[in-house]
Amino acid sequence: MTDTGDTREIRWSDDFLIGIEELDFEHRRLIDDINRLHRELRTETDPERIADTLGHIHARMQSHFALEEHVMAAHKYPHLAEHKAEHERLLDDYTDFMTRFGDGRDTREHAAMEDVLRRWIVEHIVTNDRKMSLMVTASKRSRNKRDR
Repeated sequence: MTDTGDTREIRWSDDFLIGIEELDFEHRRLIDDINRLHRELRTETDPERIADTLGHIHARMQSHFALEEHVMAAHKYPHLAEHKAEHERLLDDYTDFMTRFGDGRDTREHAAMEDVLRRWIVEHIVTNDRKMSLMVTASKRSRNKRDR
């Protein structure tokens, strides 16, 4: 995660690329959405707009996780259950964040929860998703050799 002054937005880096095109695309969009949320929270945008952004991110996360899990299942990724459990924990944490926002709690709490969310996403991409990608791409290469 790159600190860009007091905005603390995540600056996209090729370090986030895992080598599966559709998942890399989704990761980039998710980071863009998280940065938008951060800007909205920082500038105290209309609560309805923030709630819409929160809902959009939640829907993107659900869709993205379903795609990742489909890729893992298709390639018989041996750590699918563990990876899926991590997705579920992230969604639970995020849902808690959405609830806290809806309850109108202190903005400082929102910032702390947002920091946790951003760290969670980045760490998940550069560790678990990269590990999964290495095994999936190896599986694809092996399958391609057999098919020749």
